[in-house]
Amino acid sequence: MMNFGDGAPARDTMPANGTDRGARPALRRALIPVADTAQLENVVEVARRAGVSEARVLHLNLREIAGGRRFTLETESAAAEIVEAAVFELRMAGIASSGQVRPALVGRVAQEIVAEAEEWGADLIVLGFPRRSELMTRLFGSVTLRVLKRARCPVLVASPAGTGRLHRIAESVASATSENLSTTPAR
Repeated sequence: MMNFGDGAPARDTMPANGTDRGARPALRRALIPVADTAQLENVVEVARRAGVSEARVLHLNLREIAGGRRFTLETESAAAEIVEAAVFELRMAGIASSGQVRPALVGRVAQEIVAEAEEWGADLIVLGFPRRSELMTRLFGSVTLRVLKRARCPVLVASPAGTGRLHRIAESVASATSENLSTTPAR
């Protein structure tokens, strides 16, 4: 198990929740499990908006068992880079953060996330958007759903990157189309 950071926020930053430094948010401590760096922007924004003041980044270094032996699916240095990047982004957002790489067996990811949240005393779990397709989720299940069912604290799930932008574009197209239909003379 590797630990990163001392939990201190970056210096000379504003508090994540936009309040004065004396105010204490209701959801103070968040566990943020990250599988890769693709989800960082979204989970950091969700944590910031939730008013999180302290975060622990958790990356599970997955292992498979084959023939009685355990095999890691990524190197320790690759796992450490993901955690370091997440801790950096959180600190830049003004959230005190630390990180940890923890080994886990494939198929026990949700249990490890919930166990870490309980051990650390998290008030909140912030998950990235689900990465499996709908078919794969039906076949193998969803880590997100398993965490939602097992967690004793609230769980927030970040939406995929660009979703908000796509919704705004769709609304613009719909309003432009309805305006054109209402101003077009009947034939």
